Amino acid sequence: MGNDFSSLAAIAAMVFIAVFMFVRFGYPMSGYVLARQERRFDAVLNQQLLLDVHPRIALGASVGFVLFCFMIGFMLGNALLWGLLAGALGLFAPFIVIRHLEQKRRAMLERQIVDGIMTLASAVRAGLNLVQAMELLVVNYTGPIKQEFAQLLREYQMGLDLNHAMRNTANRIGSKNYRLLFTAIEMHRLRGGDTAESLDRIAESVREIQRLEGKLDALTSQGRTQARMMAAAPIGILLLYYLIDPVGVKLLFTEPTGRLMLLAAGVLIVVGFLWIRKIMGIDI
Repeated sequence: MGNDFSSLAAIAAMVFIAVFMFVRFGYPMSGYVLARQERRFDAVLNQQLLLDVHPRIALGASVGFVLFCFMIGFMLGNALLWGLLAGALGLFAPFIVIRHLEQKRRAMLERQIVDGIMTLASAVRAGLNLVQAMELLVVNYTGPIKQEFAQLLREYQMGLDLNHAMRNTANRIGSKNYRLLFTAIEMHRLRGGDTAESLDRIAESVREIQRLEGKLDALTSQGRTQARMMAAAPIGILLLYYLIDPVGVKLLFTEPTGRLMLLAAGVLIVVGFLWIRKIMGIDI
């Protein structure tokens, strides 16, 4: 009876210490992390992607997805460790999705920039001013370039200086080609000159930059493919070993030493993959 009472007291003390530590240190830290992630969602979804999504809704969906992954991992693996691993994977999923959307939208903007500049140059050559040329671009185009220039014109119509609005657009897009475009337009507005000719030169410069970037991507594509194959090969080898010796492979997932080996191998694979991608990520 005394031993049972001592065990209950020890458990109660541990629970009290855990709750106290969470309230004292974990709760403020978790609040800070959630607030930071909400600002991240607002910056990417509303300011960069121009989506009408409340950041708190996106944050709630992310937290719910993490809890869902934790429950699935815990039920399938029948262990807390697998639940934590699945929750960690679910934690990174929103970052991967947002990054994919951001990269896809930026790639489409890069494909539209040369035609957009040529449209501006043709409109200016026809007698329109720069703002009217941007309005013509918004009317005749679709996709992200229409959204970005429409947002630029809205800021200008609300009283913001055009140069400031263009700088906001360049910062929102995050592309060096658009930054080059808006910087050149701003300098041209300060110093004067033939606007249509300046836009033609910018279009030619951006076209040459894109040609060089395409050539560089072709030269480094083999290295990126090798990085992906390097990351996928251990999984294929592990499946092959499972067909040959399923009992031995199961030990990697059930024994503490095996789990540690899998964790170390996973970390080394991720580091090697990111290292190769960093080497192949040459910027012009």
